[in-house]
Amino acid sequence: MRPLYGALRGKTGNAQVDWGEEMTAAFDSAKQVLAEATMLSHPVPDAPIALTTDASDYAVGAVLEQLVKGTWRPLAFFSKQLRPNEKKYSAFDRELLGLYLAIRHFRFSLEGRDFPAYVDHKPLVFAMAKAAEPWSARQQRNLAYISEFTTDIRHIEGKANAVADCLSRPSVNAVHLGIDIVRMAANQQADPEVQAYRTAISGLKLADIKLDGAGASLLCDVSTGQPRPVVPAQWRRGVFDSVHSLSHPGQKASQRLVSSKYVWHGLKKDVREWAAGCMECQRAKIHRHVKAPLAVFEVPERRFDHVNVDIVGPLPPSCGFTHLLTMVDRTTRWPEAVPLASTTTADMARAFIDTWVARFGTPSDLSSDRGSQFTSELWAEVARALGVRLHHTTAFHPQAVSVSIDP
Repeated sequence: MRPLYGALRGKTGNAQVDWGEEMTAAFDSAKQVLAEATMLSHPVPDAPIALTTDASDYAVGAVLEQLVKGTWRPLAFFSKQLRPNEKKYSAFDRELLGLYLAIRHFRFSLEGRDFPAYVDHKPLVFAMAKAAEPWSARQQRNLAYISEFTTDIRHIEGKANAVADCLSRPSVNAVHLGIDIVRMAANQQADPEVQAYRTAISGLKLADIKLDGAGASLLCDVSTGQPRPVVPAQWRRGVFDSVHSLSHPGQKASQRLVSSKYVWHGLKKDVREWAAGCMECQRAKIHRHVKAPLAVFEVPERRFDHVNVDIVGPLPPSCGFTHLLTMVDRTTRWPEAVPLASTTTADMARAFIDTWVARFGTPSDLSSDRGSQFTSELWAEVARALGVRLHHTTAFHPQAVSVSIDP
């Protein structure tokens, strides 16, 4: 409606309006929304209302209805897919969660109203009366929230709970868009490998899922909460292409995506080979990676001109010392080690000057890793005062140190 409101803003009387395609589309959309709104009943303030909920292994659904002229008419619908951890709930917890989520969704329509809540799980009917039941913290929170709106929970037969049951159980056709599920179901009957699944011992939980309006059933694994069809051999490459062609993921990602929706023997092997042979992936793949050549450590010409320093420790305490400051000349590989009681920058700088500089003179270059002591301002000031150039190796890469003292 925004284009229509924008065209009328600031205009009065019989002022002309510049009518365009955007306004025509907005007007047609408004008419379509009004036409669809007639499918739901408009609220009648004094009419009795009722909430009906249901839960499946992977979704919850609910319908809010009102009684008008002796007929229950829908006011609004609600459905929500369960999260992975919620799919592991027991049947009682899923039904309780479905009722809790439905009331929270319709709370503005339910506040201050007296209404019954219909469920097809009979243990939930008596939940409010079992005050001494050892409920978990999550169950207590859900029951406490529900009791703020209603305590009138009634049982309804599953066959009579068609609307909420439909919302909580999405069609297998909707889960596998782009695949002719009806034809796949027919091919399952003629595939001996698929039929062998019915008698094989495996970790799969097989069930025949009825297809909407097709009069056929599809053999699926329902152990994950989402129906995964057992794919006949002639359909496997097409199933892979329908999933892989969306974004051309890598081999492992393709395996995860396909196995989350379908089942067949040797799935991971087939997906790995097909993903490796995908022409689109090969064209887009970067074959020539830029790699830096290995650096060569040139040996200094003068001894004691380039020194490597490092910290070793913590070590078992001895006379109050727990660490070592090691110093190695890169030319002669002459080592020095000074025990330290602490690893502060001041103590290390003092040990380096008293031990190395006092005996061998000031080096031109000093190499170290990226420890906090060697990257501190104090260490840099000491090096600047001595006229020493500092060099830091790559973080977490000890191979970059040409020489060192092994502890």
